[in-house]
Amino acid sequence: MKVKKIAGVLLGAVIIGTLAGCGGQKSEKPAESGAAERTTQASGGKEDGTGSEGGKVMTYAMQKEPETLDPTMNNYATSSIVLQNLFTGLMQIGPDGGLINGCAEKYEMSEDGLEYTFTLRDGLKWSDGSPLTAGDFEYAWKRTLARDTASPGAWYLFYLKNGEAYNEGKAAAGDVGVKAEDDKTLKVTLENPTAYFIDLTAVTAYFPVKKDAVEGPEAWTKSADTYVSNGAFRLKEINPQASYVLEKNPEYIDADTVKLDGVNIVFIESAEAALSAYNAGEVDVVDNTIIQTQAQSQYGGSDELKSYDLIGTCYYDFNCEKDYLSDARVRKALAMSLNRDVINQSIVASRPESSYAFVPHGIPYEGSGEDYRTTVGNLFTEDVEAAKALMEEAGYPGGEGYPTLTLITQNDQEKKDVAQAMQAMWKENLGVNVEIVTFEPKVYWDEQTAGSFDICYDGWTGDYPDPSTNLDCFLLQRNETQCRWLNHEAKEYDSMMKEARSLTDNKKRMELFETGEKLLMEEMPILPLYYRNAQLLVKPGCEGVIKTYIGHTIFKYADKQ
Repeated sequence: MKVKKIAGVLLGAVIIGTLAGCGGQKSEKPAESGAAERTTQASGGKEDGTGSEGGKVMTYAMQKEPETLDPTMNNYATSSIVLQNLFTGLMQIGPDGGLINGCAEKYEMSEDGLEYTFTLRDGLKWSDGSPLTAGDFEYAWKRTLARDTASPGAWYLFYLKNGEAYNEGKAAAGDVGVKAEDDKTLKVTLENPTAYFIDLTAVTAYFPVKKDAVEGPEAWTKSADTYVSNGAFRLKEINPQASYVLEKNPEYIDADTVKLDGVNIVFIESAEAALSAYNAGEVDVVDNTIIQTQAQSQYGGSDELKSYDLIGTCYYDFNCEKDYLSDARVRKALAMSLNRDVINQSIVASRPESSYAFVPHGIPYEGSGEDYRTTVGNLFTEDVEAAKALMEEAGYPGGEGYPTLTLITQNDQEKKDVAQAMQAMWKENLGVNVEIVTFEPKVYWDEQTAGSFDICYDGWTGDYPDPSTNLDCFLLQRNETQCRWLNHEAKEYDSMMKEARSLTDNKKRMELFETGEKLLMEEMPILPLYYRNAQLLVKPGCEGVIKTYIGHTIFKYADKQ
């Protein structure tokens, strides 16, 4: 066994309050559930930084209540933020944004890159005071993969030997490449060498869960009384569709480094209401999901508005199962006929960079030290005349004979305004009519999953700094509930991405990613709009709040004056 230093790839976190600047598991996709609009005072934190029971409490405003508090069932951005503060994996994100020890004291990797042996730290405990062991990780990972669990994040663990086979019912639990050799030793075997596997161990899908809690007589995630975690904070209160109250976890392995006594997470659906609460001193930090133009106008250029980049892309799915969207020429015409800069610089509050490919900036082109996106460059251009020609080739000159398309999106103002701008451009440039239908977020994602759309809003933020975290979005198994791109070219793309997963030769991997992404943009089953970035509003005196380029807001290093 070759011993590897525990030094992870830089995850690009920004430490809010001490650093300003730019910096991403998760899918924006079900990043938003349907919390009720709030205009009342946020609970828990006084303006002097003390909570209702004393101590330093930071109040954080998010738009939506998390979809789940069960790491096993998580595949969502909103849930990931909360779970990252309640749990700790084998590795975790440190205060400088790099990977540091979480539950793992050290790990060893075999020469062939297929086996990892993790040694856990002494004194690990659950929030209820009971010991946390390597067996808890084995249980959690196999639970995520179990077919009966129906975890939407099971695919995260397909890197484990026989992980996918077990999920498909083709292998037994004992065949899966994770085994607790004793209470402190976890042996992991992979299907293929995976350069970024250590990064994955900080993702929520790899968090431990406690069997006794999960399999208890009550639904363990529905009450603070039954909820057990192992992170910097533990759950104190659940107030459905209003707030979650987190308190410092005295059993956390690094509890002596946590300065805050608690975090009150309040759900405020309206951007206007969130800004009002911030201005009134009722909240300390406002999440990017509820920062829109008004906040930008009021705080733009100030130290309170923090900006950072994500390794993600906002895009729209075409429903490729529809006959009138099955022709790649039509999809390319729709993509090429938009003026992205007009949309992104006049409507989207964070003023993001327009995207002419799918993989964002901030991901290395392995082996060169260069940025992947900069190295590969743009893969399509905006060209109205060329778009018109493609529509004519497809049999719809000037949009004649082309059916009205249904575009679905969420019902917040920014997304509606973006949809209306796209609608106007398609009408003017191609003669294509589009009907816009909006839904409350939770209903929206159900409609997308059901395929009740021609075009739909979507977004993805990656989990680790490798092109695969973005390009794997369009593997066949995931396309079935997104863009429904399932033709011969999609199968070719799928094969390339899976081959890349099995290679250790970085040059060959990057070549496959380049070729695959070019095919993706030639086929255009999705329409990239912009590379995702985000903003936070942070009160003066609130320091050390971390926003990673994976999109997590982390409070374990924060302080409040």
